[in-house]
Amino acid sequence: MSRNPLLEAIHEALYDLQTCAEKDKPAAREKLYVLLQQAASRIHPPARPDDVLDALHEDYKEFRRMKRRQEWPKLS
Repeated sequence: MSRNPLLEAIHEALYDLQTCAEKDKPAAREKLYVLLQQAASRIHPPARPDDVLDALHEDYKEFRRMKRRQEWPKLS
């Protein structure tokens, strides 16, 4: 699935935040919010980063499904 590179980075960062070790969560959260702020600033009028995250919720669910399918072991 072809996506905007910024949206793809946001999805990856959110997935990383949800799946990383507890000690890595602060850095992962910071990375996610930097990307969300970049996306929010591109919207006119500018939006809040949490609004961007809310708007991407359904798209992220599909991204997460695809990511998990890729991680499944392949049966021969």
